[in-house]
Amino acid sequence: MTANRRVITRRRALSSAALAMAASLGLAGCVSLPSTSTPKVIDTFAPKASGVQVPSPVPDQEPDLLVRDFVKASSRPDQRHEAARQFLTSQASDKWDDSASAAVVLRADLSASGRRTADTATYTLTGEKVGDLGAGGVFTSEEGEVNIEIELVRVDGQWRIDSIPPGVVMERADFYSSYSMHNLYFLDPGRKQLVPDPRWLSASSSEVAPSLLNMIAGDPRTSLRGTVSNRLGPSVSVRPSPTDGNQESGTTVDFQGLQTMSSEEIEEFAAQVVWTLSDAEVPGPYRLERDGAPIDERHSGGWSVEDVESFDPNPDGGQLEYVLTSADGLVRLTGSAAQRFGGPWSGIADSRYARLSPDGKQLALVAGDGASSGSGAVLKIGPLDGSPADILRGPGITSPSWSQVDNSLWFLGADGKVSRLSDPSDPGSAGTVGQDAIDSVGGTVSDMALDPTGTRLVFVADGHAYISVIRYGANEPVLGAPLRVGQSLDNTITSVGWLGRDSILVGRSAVDAPVARITVDGAMTESQSGRNISARIDAVASSGSHIYALDQRSLLELDTEADDAARYWQEVPGLSGIRAFPVVHG
Repeated sequence: MTANRRVITRRRALSSAALAMAASLGLAGCVSLPSTSTPKVIDTFAPKASGVQVPSPVPDQEPDLLVRDFVKASSRPDQRHEAARQFLTSQASDKWDDSASAAVVLRADLSASGRRTADTATYTLTGEKVGDLGAGGVFTSEEGEVNIEIELVRVDGQWRIDSIPPGVVMERADFYSSYSMHNLYFLDPGRKQLVPDPRWLSASSSEVAPSLLNMIAGDPRTSLRGTVSNRLGPSVSVRPSPTDGNQESGTTVDFQGLQTMSSEEIEEFAAQVVWTLSDAEVPGPYRLERDGAPIDERHSGGWSVEDVESFDPNPDGGQLEYVLTSADGLVRLTGSAAQRFGGPWSGIADSRYARLSPDGKQLALVAGDGASSGSGAVLKIGPLDGSPADILRGPGITSPSWSQVDNSLWFLGADGKVSRLSDPSDPGSAGTVGQDAIDSVGGTVSDMALDPTGTRLVFVADGHAYISVIRYGANEPVLGAPLRVGQSLDNTITSVGWLGRDSILVGRSAVDAPVARITVDGAMTESQSGRNISARIDAVASSGSHIYALDQRSLLELDTEADDAARYWQEVPGLSGIRAFPVVHG
């Protein structure tokens, strides 16, 4: 399977929002995007979203029904919300600033307010806010309440909205149906990996590719600034290329204002562009030009994902290879069997919470009950094929996680403090990280994990999930302001892990949806299969197309690429009835 197919298959299997809807690119040679995708985003407590039919005013429609149709039509941003403006008087349409804000609410509730007359009516719209859709398609998870007043009058015998505050309000189900999520890709601090920045575009947009590329040429979302880098500066713009009539010609992108780059910088630039377009199912090969000429003559025929495969944002990680059991320490999975790894790592009893370094050569393992304040858990680190060294001992040590950026090791220490070993072999290099950011959310941190690029940290505090972006400076790393995600899950989250780079996995104490997936912007919360799994979930992880969860009986796996009918949790072969902690990279 090519890298491109892996990306597409993974996204379809995980029921991600529809990527590219029916569109023909103005900058490509007669290219059409698929028109059969439909959003499958599911909130854990919400029904599956369905396609939205854009309403228009109905003759003799009652004012409350007209307002409800206006709200539904407001989810379509095309032509400055042309569909929604049909419900306004001409004066109100001229005054309405639809670009001021875009609030997404769980549900829009209407109630009459003030005195209704034969020709006037007033309604109050209230809703539980779940987020804001800002400039550049940036969704920001946010809690609160929307409360606006809408005034209507009769025009030629028909009700129309005559006064409405600036901005747009849309229900979450309509947002999912009207917009699709795409990842922009920026470079990590070492410029070796791609960091996703999810953006939401109108599903009916005919300019998916140029829109995405012009967004990359802008800035990353505020939380990523100062962490990621970008080979497309603000001076760069995308110029549409003429159609050449060749249906199989792929996509041509001509950039203006692009600076001269070294061969290494060209590859980084190409990686950002190619993977962003490939992820959006824009067909390749991708002919990348500067003012009409190829940016690299070696790729004059176009770039493919294989040309920048080292930057693959969703590499094929294979299936789980190692687990930890209380009795046998490190255990290796071999097809349908499980065997003690042997050597010192298998001689560590009561071990849990382990992670392989990104290159797979080092192992960090916590022995003892790290959750107990008086147990004196031990953090052991060493080569996988050698002997571990006792690095730290103390209460509450748990959740080791390696940073891809600087090879440091992060973990939780006493009282749920996020700590870091800048040199994993030196106990004296330990120190806490981002305590101000952690304190801002309140509560005690009980689990955490670094993302595969080392630029984001997800942690659990008092049953809630938060994501912080990490800024690496000359001194210690700094945690950005934590963003709470998965609000609909209440305070039931017990464990966290990463599902690729744009989503997290959460294990829960709730029986209705023990495992869920949440995008890093908090826009989507999607329950995973609840068949043959029981809460509480003490660990979650992913490897390749499989996700893993440790429930109260054993370690279970779920194949996310299986057909819906066959998508249920199964015990890991060789571990029937055994509670084991999954050991993954990072």
